[in-house]
This record gives sequence, C-alpha cells and structure tokens, in this order.
Amino acid sequence: MELKVITPPAAEPLTLAETKLHLRVDHTADDTLITALIATAREWVESYTGKSLVEQTRQITLSSWPYAPLRLHGGPVQEISSVKYLDKTGTEQTVAETVYWLTPGGEISLDYGQTWPSEQIRGPDSIAITYVTGYEPVVTETEVPVEDGEEGETETVTITDYGGNVPRQFKQAMLLLIGTWYELREGVFVGKSTSISGRATPEIPFGVKEILYPLREVPL
Repeated sequence: MELKVITPPAAEPLTLAETKLHLRVDHTADDTLITALIATAREWVESYTGKSLVEQTRQITLSSWPYAPLRLHGGPVQEISSVKYLDKTGTEQTVAETVYWLTPGGEISLDYGQTWPSEQIRGPDSIAITYVTGYEPVVTETEVPVEDGEEGETETVTITDYGGNVPRQFKQAMLLLIGTWYELREGVFVGKSTSISGRATPEIPFGVKEILYPLREVPL
C-alpha cells in the first residue's frame, strides 16, 4: 500500500498577511521565509494529525482489493475521483461508480450486492484509488468596479478562501509553530530522538501537540 499526493493544495490555510500579523512583522524582507514556514507548518500538522487541512487530491495504491471498507487516509474526504486497476492483459480499467460508495466516515466500501472486478492482476500498485480530501474552501462572489470602465460599471469577481472552513485549532497550532521557527530560524534541535534514524527533533512549541491531539485521525 502506498499513499501519495497527486495534486497539492492550491493555497495554504493561512495567508501571508494574517501570519505576519501574528508575528508582528510589518516589513517584506522575510516574506519568502514566512511563506515557506506556512507550508512547512501545514505539512507538519497534516503529518501529526493524519488530516488534510486544505483541498488536495491524493491516491492510494493497493496490490489487491480490500475485503472490508477501507479508510482513505488524510480526511476529511470530499469525494472519490476514480478507482482504476490493471486487468490480466495489463490494460488499465476504471471501476464503475455504482460498484462502490464513500461512507460518512471516509471509507470506500462496496455497494450492496456488488463485487470488485475479478480479472485484476495481483501485484504492487495494480489498483489505484484517487480521491479529493481536505476541508472545502469557501467560495464567494462580489461586485467590484471595472478597471478603466464607465462610472458605476462593475464585474463579478470570485474569491476563494482555502482556509475558510479549516478549524481554528489547526490554524492556531500552525501559528505557534511558525512563531517558534521564525524566531529560531537557525535550526534549533532539542533532546534525543527516539526515531529509527536517530536524528534529533526540531523545536516544537509547548501546547501544539495538546491542541492537535484530540483532532488526530484514529486508525480503525
């Protein structure tokens, strides 16, 4: 089983402006650094919680069909885009949407009376399930004056807020991480790591894990 991101987020759950406000930064000299820290903080939070904060497309590959409902990692899952497999001739096939469904808990499950295709090749990555995950962005439309237009002439502009539906706990944890990393930008490491690699772990500010712990994706 392998999980990968097919289409990364189009934007981050925190804007540069609101992050700079938290950091009390009123210049542009560190904009590139802060933008990178926002992405790094979001990736850390996603890794720790097993959740996707903003809309993205992921894919899980399997060697055989699941016998029970399969949790699609990185919820909340919005929709299943496709289920594809290699048949015994090595040709890619698409499973009809009527065969499966997305459960409220973010699992892919066979629909009533359905079975998975039997002509699938058993082998690494022979099955690919592609799905859209993350909190849905808030999309609004507003009327703005037309540039160089006649007086009173307006046009409709669509505004997409990718962090509009992201719970505030995730954003607060990100801000705490960014604030610490911004101040300790030289790369401070603390303690001894218990990881297999044996490397020290980066500074994680107090309270971040406590905020995120109740929001983690719990394996079934």
